[in-house]
Amino acid sequence: MATTRPIRGLRDWLIHRLTANYWSLALCAVLSAPVVFAATLLLDRHGATDWLLDHDLSPVASADTAKDVAGVIAAVDAAFITLYFSISLLVLTLAASSLGVRLVDRWLSRPLVRVSIAGLSFSLVYTVLNQLAIDAETQLTDVPLLTLMGSVVLLLVNIAMLAVALNDLGRTIYVDKAIAALAQDAPAARVPIVSRPPFTGRFAEEIRAERGGYIEGIDLEHLSRKLGGAGGVVRFEVAPGQFVLQGQPIVSLEHGGMDEALLRHSIPIAPFRNDGQGAVFQIRLLVEIGARALSPAVNDFYTALACADRMSEVILSHANNWVEPGEVAAYAREPRFELPGQDFVGLFDDPLNAFRQAAAAYPSVSIRLIENFGNVRARLAELEAPRGLADHLARLAREIAEHARSRAESEVDRKAIDDALRQAEMRGEKV
Repeated sequence: MATTRPIRGLRDWLIHRLTANYWSLALCAVLSAPVVFAATLLLDRHGATDWLLDHDLSPVASADTAKDVAGVIAAVDAAFITLYFSISLLVLTLAASSLGVRLVDRWLSRPLVRVSIAGLSFSLVYTVLNQLAIDAETQLTDVPLLTLMGSVVLLLVNIAMLAVALNDLGRTIYVDKAIAALAQDAPAARVPIVSRPPFTGRFAEEIRAERGGYIEGIDLEHLSRKLGGAGGVVRFEVAPGQFVLQGQPIVSLEHGGMDEALLRHSIPIAPFRNDGQGAVFQIRLLVEIGARALSPAVNDFYTALACADRMSEVILSHANNWVEPGEVAAYAREPRFELPGQDFVGLFDDPLNAFRQAAAAYPSVSIRLIENFGNVRARLAELEAPRGLADHLARLAREIAEHARSRAESEVDRKAIDDALRQAEMRGEKV
């Protein structure tokens, strides 16, 4: 699954809305098909058909046969696009109900699916127009043979592409692939931050949300260029993925008189969560898949174990986002931009607490989380990461163990949980 670039501003949000769907590329294909058809028909009228006949390259022997061939190709293309739409909807419905409904947002932007639908749409329009252009009772010299050959070529391409696209859909619902893709994308969406003491002065102005919704992203790089040094300290009161109410402060400025339109356009607000929100969405989606797998309706703890394993990988990749207690995250390239909620704690604490709650009744999953935290702490020690991060993970591991122990139904499970915690703490203390 291709990495999705996080949304940074209004422009990115508009591009995402126009491209991360099944209809935009298909619409372009439908609109371009008549243009391409007209071009090939014009070539036929200006000698292409005669050239094919002179060189014995005609694909048919008569106009009547050409009409039949065009009709068959149009029918096959219609069947292909119906089949592909049906299977796509079935995959989205069944897989999302089992794995996590928010996976749909990622699947809608899959390039191969969008290209397949666009290609089938283009072929269907092109072949229908081709059928309309053929008169079964005319001479073969009046049949648009180049256009007909174009329909045949498109059919061959569609047959090959349909096999590839159906295989891609099958791989799409393979949950381990979706989990691995999330773990790959989440580190790429990391915002470079530094830790600094928070601004303690008085803010002169607040920018408030014009409507309620979820913060899509903040275009920090664009604002850094446009603002220069103006505005003094700028505190972004909300983080990507966070829900805000209408009228809630989203930006606080040390000095007033800033361009409100510039700030608002750099912080788009959407009506729902989506993959463009970056790491905050992908981390929570990992937890959603794991928690849903542990529900009685699914009962697939191996999927939850895969989520636990990949979560440890994502945690390690975001180690540089740790901010010491009492300090605040700031944009590394413009440290006067304060980013509360975009540090390690803001990204991981709520999702990990949700994972703990879902896994509490499953000792095997809780034990895996504890073991993974121990492995991450050991790796952090090797990387000389901040001690505060290792201590924070140790506290989370103890909370997981305590919760799981309270839900365990046998002494064997309670002992296994205690042993896992003890071994994880020993690994985490190694330097």
